[in-house]
Amino acid sequence: MNNSLYLKEPNMSSDHITSQTEVMEQQPEPKKFIIKDYKKLYYNEKERNDILEKKNEYLLARINILTNNQNKGEKDEVLLLLHLYHTNEMNHFDKLIEIFGEEASEGISILNIDTDDEIFDINKLSKAPCGYKADCKIRMKKTKNVYSISIKSKNGANPSILNHTPRSAKIFQEGGIINHLVPCLDKILQEYIDKRINKIIGEDIPISKLTCLKDDYLLKEDFKEVLSYFIFDGSGRGYSKCKSNAIMTYQSDKIMFRKYDNIQNKKAYIESIYDKLVISLRDKGMPKLLQECCKPWVFEDIKPDGSVKYKGSLHIRIT
Repeated sequence: MNNSLYLKEPNMSSDHITSQTEVMEQQPEPKKFIIKDYKKLYYNEKERNDILEKKNEYLLARINILTNNQNKGEKDEVLLLLHLYHTNEMNHFDKLIEIFGEEASEGISILNIDTDDEIFDINKLSKAPCGYKADCKIRMKKTKNVYSISIKSKNGANPSILNHTPRSAKIFQEGGIINHLVPCLDKILQEYIDKRINKIIGEDIPISKLTCLKDDYLLKEDFKEVLSYFIFDGSGRGYSKCKSNAIMTYQSDKIMFRKYDNIQNKKAYIESIYDKLVISLRDKGMPKLLQECCKPWVFEDIKPDGSVKYKGSLHIRIT
């Protein structure tokens, strides 16, 4: 005897009869419960919060620099350091490689310029004190190489090589570091003064307008030695507390880094900027009482009212 139970709707043909077994098989499947990995969610959320916190610290640090009383060049020095610090902190090593090369493939450390300790607080980044030729120290984590870098911003005034230094400066005196190069500067500035007196030139002139540097190879080489000292080694007071062995230029968002850690590289850099140099004599930085040793460099700027400004501080900048 067939014990199967058949369900049949009225007027339904035998072809549409469905067995009880088939009806039961068509019931909806039970709901599946997904067990979430809350530990993973926690760490993902924490990582996102850490990134946001670092971005906020970076933006606040930028605001603090942009709203302070420093000039454009001084602000740019610190803004560049903030950018490098944040780029490294976010592990964007590909962007660091674009600036420093493969040495930066494992990141960089920005160091305290006095102690060489790594700086771990973005708000501790600042402009180097006076007397330092380098503006920062950066260590490449991959190679451990440390570069003492002079930062030159091209977003504001043209960067200077020598700031308003009179002939009475310590380095030009007997026994001074570059005392042996004073005759070279005397000859160059004598032509400068003669041309100013005769109104052939104004206060700032390209060095290409000085005949003596064109005609005398040895004089030009001595002048390049002067430039090398002021670019990499020191100021009118003497050797820098931290000499420079690299230069980083900053213009808009473009950053360029170059190493100058040997004599050949330094000479190549001086050659690359030589035709862009502008020289002048100014009154800023002059001693209050005109000293005898200053006179070979002094141009007497006589004003319409008969007053005289003694302009004898050498200034050299890059255009």
